[in-house]
Amino acid sequence: MADISSMTGSSNRIINTDRVNISIDITSVNNRFLEIYLKMPDQLRHLDSKLRSIIQEKLTRGKIDCYLSYALNATDSLNINQDVLHALANAVSKINQELPQSNVNALEILNYPGVISQEANLQELIDEEILRNFSEAIDTMKENRRKEGIKLKEALISRLDKIVELSKIVGAQLEKLVELERQRIVSKISTLDVNVNPERLEQEVALAAQRADVREEYDRLLAHVKEVKSILEKGGICGKRLDFMMQEFNRESNTLASKASNLEITQVAVELKVLVEQMREQVQNIE
Repeated sequence: MADISSMTGSSNRIINTDRVNISIDITSVNNRFLEIYLKMPDQLRHLDSKLRSIIQEKLTRGKIDCYLSYALNATDSLNINQDVLHALANAVSKINQELPQSNVNALEILNYPGVISQEANLQELIDEEILRNFSEAIDTMKENRRKEGIKLKEALISRLDKIVELSKIVGAQLEKLVELERQRIVSKISTLDVNVNPERLEQEVALAAQRADVREEYDRLLAHVKEVKSILEKGGICGKRLDFMMQEFNRESNTLASKASNLEITQVAVELKVLVEQMREQVQNIE
C-alpha cells in the first residue's frame, strides 16, 4: 500500500557558498500529463536535459515550473572575452549612429552570452550545487504533494461515506417505489373512460414499474464506493483511474435523477450530484 499524492506543491532553496549564490524555486499544479518548464540564465542551459531527467525520475504527472538563478560573489573576478566584447562594442557603435535613442549601456553588453566566461572549476562547482539541490528541492516538493494527497484521501473517503448514507435512503424505498409507480399508473388509467385489456394493462404497469425501479443504480453506487475506497487504499499513481470512477458515479446519479418518482429520491439525486462534482474536482488534483 502506497500513499496517494496531490499534484499541487512547491519548494524553494537558497544556496550560499563562498563563491556563488544560487536560487531554486519550483511549483507544481495539476495536469493530465507531465509538463516541465525551466527558466534559467543562458549560462545554465547546458543543464536542461539533466534537470528534466531528475524531474522525470521522481514525478509522473503535473505542470512543473522551475526558476533557477545564480550570482557570483564580489570576490570572484570576471573573465571577459575581449574578442566578443569588441565585436559587440562595434555593433553597438553602429546602432547608436543609426538609432541615437537606443541607449545601450555597458551592463547590457556584459550580460550578452559569451562576453563573460567563468573558470572551468567554478562552472563545475555551480553545476554540482544546482543539480544536487535541485534534486533535493524536487524531493521536498514531492513530500509536500504526498502530505496534500493524504488530505485529499480523507476528504474523498468522507464524501464516499455520505454517498453510502444517501444510498441507504434509496435502498429503504426500493420496494415502495415500484409499488407506488404501479398504483400511479393504475389510478391514472382508471380515470380514463376507456376499456383496457386486463393483460395489456398489467404489461404496461409492469413496464412502467420496471422503469421506475432504481435497484440497479443503488447496487452500482455501493459497488463504486467500494471500488474507489479500494483504489485509495492501494494508493500510488491512481488519479486517472479515480477520474474514470467519477464518471461512473456521475452516470448513476444522473440515471437516479431521471427515474426519481418522489421528492425524497429527487433530493437524494441532487445531493449525490453535488458530492460527485466535489469529488471530481479533488480527484483531478491526484497524481
